[in-house]
Amino acid sequence: MKASVVALMGIGASAMAAVEPFSCPTELVGVDQQARQAPAGWQAAVEGPGESRHHLNGFTINLGPVSKSDGAIYDDVTEKKDARGHVTSTLVWQVKPLQDAYAVCSYYRTSVVLTRPLTGYTECKAVSRRTRDTQFRLEEASCR
Repeated sequence: MKASVVALMGIGASAMAAVEPFSCPTELVGVDQQARQAPAGWQAAVEGPGESRHHLNGFTINLGPVSKSDGAIYDDVTEKKDARGHVTSTLVWQVKPLQDAYAVCSYYRTSVVLTRPLTGYTECKAVSRRTRDTQFRLEEASCR
């Protein structure tokens, strides 16, 4: 009887184990972009030779599949400025209480996004940086 209870407790503990943290890939490669039909008088082309490469430029938490387009507003934002005038902005979402939430990673010059369900995760954050006189650039988006 004791062995059964201990075994059941072990199963419950492994089922409750923390999920593996993840980060959005910083680059998306191999996106097949093409125009199905070019307007009259125009020819469709792809800029540059070789495989297309798209850097991470957006991160959101969606309430439901990405086709639903219902984003969650971040819970906290902090900005830190260093001595050189560079600014780091960090957005934080508390995702544990959210139902059917998904992380959505988006990439520059493509409408292809990567999505991942957030069941079992507690927090996600996105870190952007800018140097003096530049725009913010998303450097990291992760969940744990």
